[in-house]
Amino acid sequence: MTTRAPWLDEAWNKVNEKVARTSQTIGSRFPHATKDGKYVLERPHWWTAGFWPGLLWLLYRESRHEPFRRIAEDCERQLDQVIADFDTLDHDIGFMWTLTSLARYKLLGEPDARRRALHAANLLAARFNLAGRFIRAWNHDCIGWMIVDCMMNIPLLYWASGETKDPRFTWIAKDHADTTMRVTVRPDGSCHHIVVFDPETGEVLDTPTGQGYAPGSSWSRGQSWALYGFGLSYRHTRDEEYLTTAKRVAHYFLAGA
Repeated sequence: MTTRAPWLDEAWNKVNEKVARTSQTIGSRFPHATKDGKYVLERPHWWTAGFWPGLLWLLYRESRHEPFRRIAEDCERQLDQVIADFDTLDHDIGFMWTLTSLARYKLLGEPDARRRALHAANLLAARFNLAGRFIRAWNHDCIGWMIVDCMMNIPLLYWASGETKDPRFTWIAKDHADTTMRVTVRPDGSCHHIVVFDPETGEVLDTPTGQGYAPGSSWSRGQSWALYGFGLSYRHTRDEEYLTTAKRVAHYFLAGA
C-alpha cells in the first residue's frame, strides 16, 4: 500500500483555495498575463483563451467544485463567436478547444462539447496547405507560414480521427508533424520559430526570426512546443521518428541549461 505524502494534500488544497479566490476576480473572462500585479484580460479569440478554463477543468475533475465548472462552461460558450468569425480564427484552434470543449466532453460526455470539439478539428484541418504539407499559421499576409507552436494544436486532430474513425485528421496531423520535423527542427535539435513557404509550390522561402534572438537562434518556449508536441505525436501514432525528434530537442534544451 502506497502512503501519500502529507505535502501533496497541502499543495492541492492551496491550489484549490487560490484558484477559488482568483476566479472571483477573473470570472468567465480570459487572463493572458500580469502587469503591475493585475491580470491583463484579452478577447476570446486570443491564443491563450483556453488556458484559464482548462485549468478550471483540471481542478473540477478532482474536486467537483461547481463554480469551476460554471465558469469554464461560460468561457467555452464565448468561444462560439470565435468559430463564427473568419478573421480571428487561426492555427491555435487546438489550444483553445482541446482545453475547453474536448476537456468537458472527456469529463462529462456532453454531446454539445463533442460537437464543438469536432467542429474545431474540422476548421483546423481546413488550414492545411497541400503543396507544402503544413497547417498554416495566423491570417492576413501569412498565407505560406507555419510555426513550431502548431505541434501543440495537432493532438486535436488525432483525437478527431479516433472519435470519428475518419483517418483524414490523422493524415493531416502526421503530414504537419513530418514537415515540422524536416524543416523546423535543425540537426542539433534547436528549432526555427517560423518557416515561410511558397503557398503555391511548397518551396521553403525563408526562416525569419519571429521569437528568439536571431534567425539562427532558438526560443525556449518554442523548444518546449516541439519537445511536448513530438512526444504527443509519438503517443498517438507510435512513430519512433517522433520520439527520436523529441529526444533530440530535449538534448539541445538540456545542453544549454
